[in-house]
Amino acid sequence: MSKDTETYHKLLTAAVACFAEKGFSATSVREIATRAGISQGAMYTYFKSKDELIRQIVLEEQQSALTSQTEPYSGSHFQRLSKVISSCISNVGYPVTHHLWVEIIAESARNPELRDVFISSDKIMRQGIADIIENGIKAGEFRQDLRLEETTIILFALIDGLISRKAINPAFSLASDLPIFPELLRKMLM
Repeated sequence: MSKDTETYHKLLTAAVACFAEKGFSATSVREIATRAGISQGAMYTYFKSKDELIRQIVLEEQQSALTSQTEPYSGSHFQRLSKVISSCISNVGYPVTHHLWVEIIAESARNPELRDVFISSDKIMRQGIADIIENGIKAGEFRQDLRLEETTIILFALIDGLISRKAINPAFSLASDLPIFPELLRKMLM
C-alpha cells in the first residue's frame, strides 16, 4: 500500500465522509469504494478491511498532529502550545473531521483493536505536547511542578471535548465562544 497515490487519498477521503455521515458500523466497504470512484476489489489492494482503513485514518491524523507540533516556531512556548491546541480544536488533522473524531472515539470504546491503535496514537501525540511543555518548563515559562502525563491528559480531554462541541455546532469557535480559554490554559501552566 503506497500512501503517496491518488487512490489511497481518495479512499481515505471517501471513508472519512462515509464514517462521519453514517458511523463506522453502518458504512459498507462498497459505499466507500463507490464514493472513492474505484472498484471494491481495488480498495482491497490498499486496505484489507474497514478496521485497517480506520486504523490508517487514526495514524494519518497522528502524523498531521505531529507535523503541527514540530513546525518551527519563534514565539513563546505558551503561544506555541496555544496555537497547537487551537489548531487541534479548529482543524482536527488530515484526514479527520470533527464528526469523524467523535466516531473514532466511540468506536475505540467498542473495538479493542482500534482502542489499542487509538491509545498508542494518543500517547505519541501527547508526547509531542509534553515536549512543548517541558521546553517551557526548562525556559522558566511554565511552573516547575507540572506533571507532564497528567497535564497532557487534561489538555487532551479538553481538546476532545471541544472537538465534540464543534462537531455538534460547526459554528463553534474558541475565539468567539470561549475567549477565556487562553487565560484558563495560562492559569493551568504558569
